Formats: sequence, C-alpha cells, structure tokens
Amino acid sequence: MADWPKKDGALIERVDGLLSIAPVRRKNMFGTAAWFLESNDMMFVGAWGEGIMVRVGEGRTKGLIESGDAEPFDPMGGRPMREYVFIGGHRIAEDDELLSWLDEASDFAGTLPPKKKKKSKKPRYKPNRTTQI
Repeated sequence: MADWPKKDGALIERVDGLLSIAPVRRKNMFGTAAWFLESNDMMFVGAWGEGIMVRVGEGRTKGLIESGDAEPFDPMGGRPMREYVFIGGHRIAEDDELLSWLDEASDFAGTLPPKKKKKSKKPRYKPNRTTQI
C-alpha cells in the first residue's frame, strides 16, 4: 500500500453526508480527507482512494486482518499504523456498510484522551547581543 491513491470525491461526499450531523471536523491528511472527533481532536477515519482507513484499536486491527475483513493500513510502505486498518471500496459499497465502519471507528476514537495541544513555534525574542547599549 505504498502508492498514494488519488482522492475519490464521491467517497468523500458520501462520508460527509453520513457524518453531517455528527460532531466531527474534516481536515486534509495524507493528501486526502480525514475526519476528527471534535471532543478530543482524534482522527478516526480517512478516505484512501476508493476505500477508507479506520481507527479501531490494536486488538481489533489484528482480528480484522487475520479474518480477511481488512488490510493493514501502511501509507508509507513498511510501517503499518497499528490502530488503523484499510477497508476496500468493495466492503463499503452500501451506505449501511460504510456507516457501520464510521460508527465503530468514532466509538473507539471517542474512548481516547484528548490530544495535547502543541506548543507554539513562535521564536522567542532574543536581544541582539552585538549592539552596545
């Protein structure tokens, strides 16, 4: 899964529609759309070509991969993301199938603690030491 797939606008619209009343935000990640819970700012799903990557936790990830229901999500090649799996487009052809994955992923992400805010990268003021006072 090292190749970066093109955005699937129709899939992104479907996810937006299914999540339209949910307290989530869409952001750009991996060159495509990803959705984050507003409550803790955790990503729980992202469009990936004609499929989706969903965050379901390490334990569930292993079971889904072993059963053949999902593939490891490995956007960089060689280093799969432990809590995420890739669900191919054929497994989310119907809205109820897609919604089931969105529900599972948002339920799991909702159990995670809020993301810590990163410190500002603004440089601190340092006086010019070469000037004489």
